[in-house]
Formats: sequence, structure tokens, C-alpha cells
Amino acid sequence: MKTAWNNANGWNRGVRRLWLRAWGAAAAVAAFGCLYFFVRQYFKDGVWLFDLALVNKSLGTASLFLLTLSMFLTGVAYFSNRGSRPLAFRKHYGLVGFWVGVAHAAVSHLLLPLWDLHPERKTNAWLSDGPGVAAIVLFAMMAAASNPSPKERLGGAAWRRLLRYTGYAGLVLSLGHTVALKASSWTNYFRTFGSVLPSLSLPVALFAAAAVLLRLAVWVSQLRNRT
Repeated sequence: MKTAWNNANGWNRGVRRLWLRAWGAAAAVAAFGCLYFFVRQYFKDGVWLFDLALVNKSLGTASLFLLTLSMFLTGVAYFSNRGSRPLAFRKHYGLVGFWVGVAHAAVSHLLLPLWDLHPERKTNAWLSDGPGVAAIVLFAMMAAASNPSPKERLGGAAWRRLLRYTGYAGLVLSLGHTVALKASSWTNYFRTFGSVLPSLSLPVALFAAAAVLLRLAVWVSQLRNRT
């Protein structure tokens, strides 16, 4: 009885540690994003201004980074010699990334209008907002499916396929949302280099694209191993 209690207590501490790392990473990325956008705004517009719109951009960047990191770890585990250890972090980074994304959406559509501020978007809001909303819906499905009961009902193989396809579809939609919002800013930066610093969304978007390509590399490798 004592051994079982110790094992359960140790497992709970391990889970808490994973959640703390994930939320700590979210806080660190969001804080770095706030600082980066604050400094970049001075180089770009010549003003020091810290407002909720800046925080909101940092939340969006942090969400995409954490969701990407969650999926990138699959390829790391497959191609590295570290075994399944990186996989232990996937769920926690992914779920924290999802909740940060929900916070980003809530700030964009609920809080910013109250402060007479406006989120970045195209003239046709659905061009930029549509993929983001669809991504949140897919990640919400993943969050619900990550509980034990769906796994028991679907079976391990089908459950893993559901999470895999839903997750990468959501990541591609999130990347599309970011590209729709920021492509003109990125091209303007490379054309003029006027703001000195590129938008932080650019390296994060490249990281997301790399995660998708890494998943394709895993798929190709698995196909070759079967033949």
C-alpha cells in the first residue's frame, strides 16, 4: 500500500512538473514577445508604447510557438536517440498553447474593442480570422480527445490518428492565419528593412512550417521502412 501511494505521489509530482514547465514556457515566450514588440515598435514607428494590442500579439505568437513545439517533438523523438522522452512534453505544451490561443482570440474580439483598439486583420476579416477560428475548433477537439475516455472508446491506434491529423490540420490553419495577417509586413521588411527588426511572427511561422515538413519526413521514413 505504501509503495503504491509513493508511486502515485511521484507520478503526480511528475505531472505537475510538466504542467509547470509548459506554463513557464508560455509565460517566458509571451514576456519575450512583449519586450520584442515593444522595442520593435520604437524602431518601426519611433514611439515607446505598451498597450493591450501589443500583449495580444505576444499571446498569438506564444500560442503558435507552443503548438508547434508540441508537434515538433514528435519528429525529434523519431529521428533522435532520446527515445520517447520528448513525447512526454507534447500534451502539456499543446494544451497550454491551445489555452493561450483561446486567450488571444478572446482579447482580440472582446477586450480590444472595449479599449477602442483593433486587432490586426485584413479588410475581409474572414480571410485572416477564418483559419484562426477553425484552428481553435480543431484544437478544442484535440483537447477533448486527450482525455482517457475517448482513447478507450476509439482504441489506441484510431485515437492516435485522430490526434495526429487533427493536430497538423490545426497547425496548418494556424500558420495560414498568421500568413494572412503578416505576409505584407514580412515582404515590406525584406523590401525596405525599415523597422530593423522583423516581426517575431516570422521566425515562429518558419518554425511551424518546419514542424509540418518534419512530420512529412517522418511519414516518408515510415513508408520506406515498411517496404
